[in-house]
Amino acid sequence: MRQGIQLVLVALLVLGLGYAGYRLIFTEDADLQVEVIEAQGTVRRVGTDGQPVDLAVGDEVDAEQSVEVGPNSRAVLGVGEGTRLELEAASAVRVLEVDPGGVRVELEQGRVKARVRAGSTPLGVNSRGRAIYADDADFTVAVDAEGALVLQPERGTVRVQGVDEGETAVGQGTRLSSMPGRSAVMESVPADLLLEVGWPTKATTRGAEVVIEGRTGAYAQVEVGQDQSWTKVRAGPEGRFRANVPLDEGANHVQVRARDPLGNTRQEEQDIERDSTAPSIAGSEVQWGP
Repeated sequence: MRQGIQLVLVALLVLGLGYAGYRLIFTEDADLQVEVIEAQGTVRRVGTDGQPVDLAVGDEVDAEQSVEVGPNSRAVLGVGEGTRLELEAASAVRVLEVDPGGVRVELEQGRVKARVRAGSTPLGVNSRGRAIYADDADFTVAVDAEGALVLQPERGTVRVQGVDEGETAVGQGTRLSSMPGRSAVMESVPADLLLEVGWPTKATTRGAEVVIEGRTGAYAQVEVGQDQSWTKVRAGPEGRFRANVPLDEGANHVQVRARDPLGNTRQEEQDIERDSTAPSIAGSEVQWGP
């Protein structure tokens, strides 16, 4: 009888320890939350009802809620001790899920900087069918209004899906540029945004427009024009662009402005003269022979 009671007590003790261990391991993970670590300027949370609510340090963001950062503002979101996501000005992310396997967000617009330390909560950043995943890396990722994306790791290696077949590894010192439905471009991180413009060989033309061609960063946005008249084009995977620019009669100060999703910009300009006046033919007296 005594032996039976001892067995029951041992069994209860094992169950109690097992339950305590379960609570210690899994309850902490289940309590993972996306929390506002820093908030400067206009930082808002938008839920499924579409109503914005101002966020402050210590506030939490649940799945299916978005964080929007206004101009000249910034916010830092944290998950646990080692995972941080900094939203720069005019950026927005939507939290997709937070669980023991990691946190996943959708980058809706703008630029974010991520820091993920080994052993902390893994981070996934999605954008229009592309998925970026890191469990021990620092990286910057940006996307513009048309879906052009640039990924640049500053430490470690980041894995990417949805840009080409299979999975792509992007390491420190390498930049990945992507456009929905087009091939990704991998290159070394350039010191500055490239901009080479093929200006017309003649400074004066009679035409009503001029063709401007050139080369810049892969999938960069290019604006060509003057005053209130601008033509916007998207550079291709090799950075090449071409635009037709209307000309006014007389002097035209034509500018070419390139910008990539990371916010890097370059500009070139040149004067082009349009003179559509037909060349005058001097009159001459015709003399006939006797």
